[in-house]
Amino acid sequence: LAEVEKYRKETEDKITANNKSITEFKARIAGEKAEAQVAYNQKIIVLEQKNSDLKKKMDVFKAESKEQWENFKIEFSKDMDELGTAFGNFFSS
Repeated sequence: LAEVEKYRKETEDKITANNKSITEFKARIAGEKAEAQVAYNQKIIVLEQKNSDLKKKMDVFKAESKEQWENFKIEFSKDMDELGTAFGNFFSS
């Protein structure tokens, strides 16, 4: 149970950091051409939705067994890593 709570706290911190990055992205694109702003805003919407979905997924998860927890953690960590990569590549594509 302590491991679950520790992991929840870690992911909560990452989700909060993602929200901060989204705010920073919005500020950075404010000076872009309208066409670029539209493209970036669409990417931001996707990032916000994925971040929100992961938060909800963590909030509703109830560990009923060690095996279930381990499986959830593996999949959730993979999803968080993919989202982190998307944040890292925000301005590159």
